[in-house]
Amino acid sequence: MKPAQIHHVPIHVLGISQIIAYGLMFYVFATLKGPISERVGVEPSLFLYAVSGALVLQALLAPKIGAWVDHHGALKVMRVGLLCGALGMLMMAFVESFWMVCVALVPLGLGYAMATYEVAFSAAVQMDEKKSRRNISLITFYGGVASSVTWLSVAPLVAFAGLTFACVTIGVILLLAGFVVGSRAPKNFRHAHETKNDQAPFRWSNLLPGERRAMVALAASGTLEYLIFASTTLLWITYFTDLHQDAALGVMLASIYGPFQVVGRVIEMVFGKHLDARLTALIAALMIPIALFLVLLPSVELSILAMVLFGMGHGVLTVSFGFVTNLYFRAEVYGRAKGIIGSPRAMGAALGPSIGGLLYALGPDQFIHVMVATSLISSAVLAFLLLLAPTNEVHQQESA
Repeated sequence: MKPAQIHHVPIHVLGISQIIAYGLMFYVFATLKGPISERVGVEPSLFLYAVSGALVLQALLAPKIGAWVDHHGALKVMRVGLLCGALGMLMMAFVESFWMVCVALVPLGLGYAMATYEVAFSAAVQMDEKKSRRNISLITFYGGVASSVTWLSVAPLVAFAGLTFACVTIGVILLLAGFVVGSRAPKNFRHAHETKNDQAPFRWSNLLPGERRAMVALAASGTLEYLIFASTTLLWITYFTDLHQDAALGVMLASIYGPFQVVGRVIEMVFGKHLDARLTALIAALMIPIALFLVLLPSVELSILAMVLFGMGHGVLTVSFGFVTNLYFRAEVYGRAKGIIGSPRAMGAALGPSIGGLLYALGPDQFIHVMVATSLISSAVLAFLLLLAPTNEVHQQESA
């Protein structure tokens, strides 16, 4: 099998697009949930349920989006996603009732599904498969600061300019990002051995036993990990504010993990090339339950350490989930493989905010205990991948 045709990978554009896409279509709701809920007269928990419903779109459409990625190219799919997000946020600027919020969340959910990491990783794999691990690491290097950049910039924007102006500004940024990303798409996207009407086949019945097991393991571990991520991310500010009885400190502590995602990715870029990506993923996964245990202790210093470990662990895991898939599935079918793997994972991320809200209502300690148990199960499933030899000949030697 010939490797995919090599194109110039617009790494910096892809990286900045992830700050924008993740920041302004996901993290931003940690800041906007209060003002939007107050405007339309509902509890913030109800708004989070609506966000979860919008994120379900990613789970439902992931296989179809994966097919679009393989057929049209990832950058063109990302362009459409960012433009959908812009539409949704411009609609959100003028909401007056809860049903209008739900309507605005539909294009936002669709945009999130088409413009975030899964599709950005596909672009890196499609355009230069041999360097996919390095390029995925660089993309996530940028994305690691999305939460901190968003929270530290949007909160004062809302405070000084109001909700409507903030949403319009976010919508314009998403609109411009869509045009820039789309302008970097190859004009004649096609894998080296394919013709216009001859796409590489991808069916469950044709997969090798090892590929099937890898797909199940990646889907299961990813679902649990993204459930933890989505459950905790939008509640860290609330959790630390309640724990330390200081709202400003709560925001600062919650913002720590973003930059340390970057630190984790730098470590992965520098040292990861010497290690099997599956092993680095397992080490990173085990950092999550340790971090979650530490946040139970009422110490500012331990809260800082917890967020450092949480950020570094998730930083490496994001790279790992992107690259480990490529160990088993080549560039020609990567989009569809990621679509199937990502569907249950996206469901975990979609249900995370509502599940997190329900558990947190039972008590912050109970919420953290459930997250610790879930992270341990995810780590055990991820460890199973070490027993499965890579099947993609492009990367077999470096993982031997």
